[in-house]
Amino acid sequence: MDDIATLKNVQLFASLGAADVQTLRAAMGEQRFVPGQVIIRSGEPGDRFYIITEGRVQFVSADADGNEVVVGDAGAGGFFGELSMLTGEPRTVRVRALDAVRTLTLGRDDLHGFLRSHPEAAISVLTEIARRLHKTDSMLRNSTSRNVNDIADDKATFGQRIADAVAAKMGSWTFIIVQSVLLAIWVTLNCLAWVFHWDPYPFILLNLALSFQSAYAAPIIMMSQNRSSDKDRLAAEIDHQVNVKAEIKTGQIISRLDDLERGMHALHQEHMSMLRGGGGQAAAS
Repeated sequence: MDDIATLKNVQLFASLGAADVQTLRAAMGEQRFVPGQVIIRSGEPGDRFYIITEGRVQFVSADADGNEVVVGDAGAGGFFGELSMLTGEPRTVRVRALDAVRTLTLGRDDLHGFLRSHPEAAISVLTEIARRLHKTDSMLRNSTSRNVNDIADDKATFGQRIADAVAAKMGSWTFIIVQSVLLAIWVTLNCLAWVFHWDPYPFILLNLALSFQSAYAAPIIMMSQNRSSDKDRLAAEIDHQVNVKAEIKTGQIISRLDDLERGMHALHQEHMSMLRGGGGQAAAS
């Protein structure tokens, strides 16, 4: 297995020369994982940076309700574990092997030293972190947005479904037109029929039928309106939950970016100090 060629295909190490890549490989360890094995657990301290040489891994997080959310995956040439290595915070996602996985690992001190001496790689790390955070935030926001109609329909009883159907039919032009045609036929036949008048003017039977219809239609429509009000309250509650979760997640992202900025600033200062120290020693000699 040509680990040198694999490392050269990783974006972080693309700018390195052959000698630098060999030196980096010498500082790396090797770990293998079987399919389904958890490589990183959320909440544990971060002490290793992983580069995948074989297989695929899956990144899993949890939304605000505790539900498992797959936020991405990576294959050969991908890397993970860099965020907690830079911030010093516990791991934020769980990483598990989808199949047989082989990784090269780098310790915290070795990673920091590499980033100090290779600013292009540091920028690549920041770019990848920002991309993953953006994707994770989008997926978590979508996972918290529930469809109010689906929730209400799942909880609706048989009677409530009938009430909604009746209210929908009675509140349509189809119902108005059909009822108008039936009333016109009723009145016409009772006024013009030569032999049989089953409901002569003033159409007492017709008024009784319409009264029965009104007596039952009013409470059925009220039932449907009550369900509509419940839907509105549920929608407002879900909107509030989404806003709160989005605000919390946005604050977490901002906090992580601030930590990254401070960490990269510290690395930059150390790198500049090393350069100034080297220049001073060269001048003295």
